[in-house]
Order: sequence, then C-alpha cells, then structure tokens
Amino acid sequence: MRTEVHLLRRPFVLFCCALSGSILASGQPAAHSAEQAPLAPKSAKSPPARTSLKDLAATARATEFDLPRIDEEKVAAAGIRRLAGKHLTLYTDLPAAKDVDELPQVFDAAVPLWCEYFSLEPAKLTDWKVIASLMKDKERFVRAGLYAESLPDFSPRGFNVGSQIWVYEQDSAYYRRHLLLHEGTHAVMLRWLGGAGPPWYMEGMAEMLGTHRWQDGKLTLGIMPVKKEDVPYWGRIKIIKDETAAGRGMTLAAITRYDAQAHLQVEPYAWCWAAATFFDQHPLTQAAFRELKNNATDRSIDFTQHFSERLKDQWPAIVEDWQIFVFECDYGYDIARAAVQRKPAADLPPEGVTIKLATDRGWQSTGFRLQAGKKYSIKASGRYLLGKEPKPWPCEAAGVTIHYCRGNPLGMLMAGVSDVEGDDTVISPLVTPHAIGSEAELQPEATGTLFLKINEAAGALADNSGALEVTIRAK
Repeated sequence: MRTEVHLLRRPFVLFCCALSGSILASGQPAAHSAEQAPLAPKSAKSPPARTSLKDLAATARATEFDLPRIDEEKVAAAGIRRLAGKHLTLYTDLPAAKDVDELPQVFDAAVPLWCEYFSLEPAKLTDWKVIASLMKDKERFVRAGLYAESLPDFSPRGFNVGSQIWVYEQDSAYYRRHLLLHEGTHAVMLRWLGGAGPPWYMEGMAEMLGTHRWQDGKLTLGIMPVKKEDVPYWGRIKIIKDETAAGRGMTLAAITRYDAQAHLQVEPYAWCWAAATFFDQHPLTQAAFRELKNNATDRSIDFTQHFSERLKDQWPAIVEDWQIFVFECDYGYDIARAAVQRKPAADLPPEGVTIKLATDRGWQSTGFRLQAGKKYSIKASGRYLLGKEPKPWPCEAAGVTIHYCRGNPLGMLMAGVSDVEGDDTVISPLVTPHAIGSEAELQPEATGTLFLKINEAAGALADNSGALEVTIRAK
C-alpha cells in the first residue's frame, strides 16, 4: 500500500519568489520583479527609489492570499476542466466522474467545520475563495499557467501556498479527498489564524482534519477510521503498527521536536496524525490542545513548551496512555474510552477487598497498592455481554476461547501493576499485562497500583454491558 504524502510546506516561498522576480503563489509574475518593472525616468534631482528587503517582504505578505489571474481560454485549450463551488474552484484534467466533480462540494462542506473547530466567525469566510488544481498530467497545468515554476517538487501528493492548492491524482477517491482537505486545512489556518504553529502541529492538524467521512453528501472531519476499507491508501495506522513492531515507536516528546525537514519522509505524517488525534480526543489533553489554535502564529519552541507546561501535572499519565495507544493502535481505537482511569492508591488491607470492574472501559485502578515480590490471589466472578451486533455475546472472566485478542481469549480478565513516574523511555507494565481469567496468582516485580480490565480492542468496548466482581487478597 502506498502511504507517502506531500512534501514539507515552505513557509517563506512567497518572500523568496518576490526577491527573485519569479512567479508568486498566485501564479502571476511578481509585481515588482526587476525584469518586469517599468523603467523610471532618469533625473539628477530624484535618484531612483530603492526597494528594501523589508518592503519586498511586506509586499509578498500583502499579496500572499490573492487569487491568481487565470486565462480560461488557455486552460480550456489545455484540456483542463473548471468546476466551481462557493469556496473552491477546481481545475482538473481528469474526466468527468462523480467522485471528482463533487470535490468543490466536499470543500464547501468543510468550511463551516473548520470554522467550528478553529472558532472562526463564519461570516468572515463568506467570500473566501481557493483555487485548486487536481492533476494527472502536470505539464498541462504548466502550459495553462496553473502551475508555478517556483514550486518545489512535491510529486506525487499535494501542496498549498496562499490561496492555491495543487494535488496529484491518487489511487483512491478517499485519498484524493484526504489530500485536498489536508491542504485545505493548511490554507484556512494560514489565512485565518495567521499561521499553523511548528511542524508537528501544522502537519498533525492537517492530517487529523484531513481524515474524514464523506457519506450521502455529509462530511465529518477528524474521524478515527473504523476499518481499513473506509480509508483506502491512507495507511497511517499501518505505519504506526509497523514502526512500533520494528522498535521504532515514537514518544510524544520526540514527535513535538520534529524540525522543518522531518516531513520529507512519510513516517512523520503518521506520527503527527497520531499525536494530534491523541491530544484532541484524550480527556487530559483535549482542552489544552484545542486552545493551541490561539497561538498558531508561533512557530518557535515556545509553542510546545507552553503546551507542555500546562500539562506538566498530568504528563506522567499522558505518557503512559500514549504508550498504550501506540502499542494497541488499530482502526476504531476509542482514545477517550481507553484512557486509564486512575485514583489515589492505598495499601491492600489484610482481609483483602472486592471491587467491581466495568467491562466497557479500558484500564481501571483498583485503588490498592501491591508490594514487589509478594504473592496475591485474584478471583473474578460475574457474567457480562460483549457487543450487541449481530447479537450479544455472553462472557465470563476466562474469556471467549473461540476468539482471541492480542494473544489471549476475548473478554478475559487482565491485570497490570503500574507506578507511573513520567519517564517516556520506560515502557509501562500496562503495555504487557498479565492474563488472570477467573482465578490466578500475581507476584509483581515492582511495587505499584493494581489495574484491571477485560481483554478487548479499545474500539469495541462501547457496546459492552455488565460488570465483574474481583476479589484481591494477599497470600
């Protein structure tokens, strides 16, 4: 499966184009290029005005989001069709087809969703226009004046500068839309937020909001895909799973340190998608993450440091939950439901305790601390239901042995002893839990809080019902 995406955006391309006299992002000659500016009359009293670098930069910024002037006859002569929506005008050399011709409608449907997510006043974007080129044969667009020679080589994916987007044709209708929405997210952030933050945030937001569902004319952005078939040629989850299996799993700290060259490779797009999606959906991080849009003009290290500072008290828990997400990452993963439920822990009383375990959540703290090297008996009783469709599946603590999840029977009681210290280089014990079933003896290697859950994928927890009673005693 091809999973590569477009190359890194170049935030200073307009400034550079203005200095060199080449084509601006609008696709038109620079208004003040040395080759094209008319000569001023010579005068001994009035020497020619000198344009400073500051003035050139200001001119570039002022015209950055101008729409290009397009020769429609030249475009038509090149065999390029024009499809117009309210916010998007699409030029393409692809033949007429429903999933191509509806792209302006898809983009228009995204605009109010972007406004909602970024807290933008919809009235401000009423007249916002973007020009997009969907290309099979790039040379046609070059000849038609729709492709600026100043653009970097971003083949075979997408690119955005100012109010223009370029996207190469893809192998699936889904991934074609994904790239258009990815670049559209860049466009709306740069135009209406004044920036898109450092690389991890810029590409993470574009990847997250580019991951979508388009069904019966209704668009949903920022989804967690339920199955691979819903997002053909997207491949982000496959990259996470493959990289983690190969021992190349990324910490949150490492992802947020990506520099401007990182996205010349495909893997950082997957990791930025994962980090942005995790931050956006996790109950400990969602509020702080969604406020980052207010600092989008800041591309410096301060952007991430301020974010980390706000979360410092929760960071150890966030790190542990991220590790669990990475190791168990799969389609449909429910980040909020899988978030570890923690509470202060006390020493286990001599007589033991009995606690009730919900079967529709991820890891849950028992509220009791186990001591390293000591042996404990764990017994479970009760009956619960896994799922609802096509019919509920009765289950007990031993699990369903005709179906396995991560090497153990589905629904089986699992245990882990963890004492989070926030070191993101140390793998949490909850990543490699102990199988308990109906009854087992547990001897922890390190002192920590006892956590329990049933063995099921995070994306399948929501429709479970019932609970287990679990008794824990020291031996």
